Amino acid sequence: MADTSHAPKDRGGMDWIIPFYGWRGARMGPTGIFDSHRARAASIARLCGSGTKRVLDLGAGAGGTAAAIADLGHDVVAIELEPVRAGFARDLAAERRAGDLTILEANYFEVALDGLFDVIGHWDSFGMGADTDQQQLLRRIAGQWLARDGHVLLDVFNPIWWAVRHGQVTRHDWCGMIELHEFDPIAMRFIDTWWIDGDEAHAHAQTARCYSPADFALLLEGTGLVIRAMEVNGTPLPTVEGWRSMAQWQDEAFSYHVVLARTDGTDTAGASDRTADSYTANSAEVRSPSAE
Repeated sequence: MADTSHAPKDRGGMDWIIPFYGWRGARMGPTGIFDSHRARAASIARLCGSGTKRVLDLGAGAGGTAAAIADLGHDVVAIELEPVRAGFARDLAAERRAGDLTILEANYFEVALDGLFDVIGHWDSFGMGADTDQQQLLRRIAGQWLARDGHVLLDVFNPIWWAVRHGQVTRHDWCGMIELHEFDPIAMRFIDTWWIDGDEAHAHAQTARCYSPADFALLLEGTGLVIRAMEVNGTPLPTVEGWRSMAQWQDEAFSYHVVLARTDGTDTAGASDRTADSYTANSAEVRSPSAE
C-alpha cells in the first residue's frame, strides 16, 4: 500500500493541485489530442446548438480538449493553473487550427477575462475544493462570463462509481505508474493516489467532491444557473424508461454530464427543460434503490 503522506492534508483545500499535476504532468509528458477530446468537442453542437462559438475551457490541462474544439472552428480561451501542463497546451496552440486557441496560465477564481462566452466547459475537474468553492465558481460563470443564451458543460464525478472501486489498484504500464482509488463516504470525496512503480514512498494524490444528481441540483441554488440536461455517455438521466440500472450506473458513469444555462436566459438548443427544482423534487427517485 502506498504511503499517502503526500495526499492532501486538507481534502477540501486546493494547495495540492500544482504539486500533483506538475509532478504527474512531467512524468506523463504531453498527451496530445485523444478520441475523448474529439468527442467532447463534437458534443458542443448537439448540446449547445450549431454554429461557430466562443468557448471558455476551465481547467484545460494539457490542452487536448481545447485544441479539439478549436479544430472545429470555434474560438477558444483555455485556462490552466499548473505551469507544466499549460506549457503542453501552448505547444498545441502553436499549431495551425481552424479556430483561434488562446492559453492562459492562470487561476480561474482570479483571472480577468474580456467579453462573454457562448459555451463554458469544465471537464474532468469540477469538485476540486469545497462546496463553497464550487458555488463561487458557478456564480462567477453566471454573473461574469456566460452569454445570456449560452451553455455550461460540466463533468460531475459520480460517488457510486468511486465508492465501488474503493481500494482498487491499477497499473498504468504506458507511464510506469500505479494508481490507488479511495473514497471518503462521509465527505463524499474520492482520493486518487499515484506513484511511480517501485517508489510507493513518494506517492501523490488528488481529491475531488462527488455529487449525486440531486445534491448537485441543491448546490446550484443561488448561483444564477439552472439545469437543462443531465446524461451519461449521451443517454439522458432519467431515460424515458426510468433510471438506469445500478449496474450501469456504477460501471459506466465515472462522471455524468450536466448542461446548465443562466436562469435569465433562453435555451435555444433544444435541451431538456429539467430545472434544479425538478431534480430536487424527485430526489427520492435518485436515492431509492428501487428506482435504480
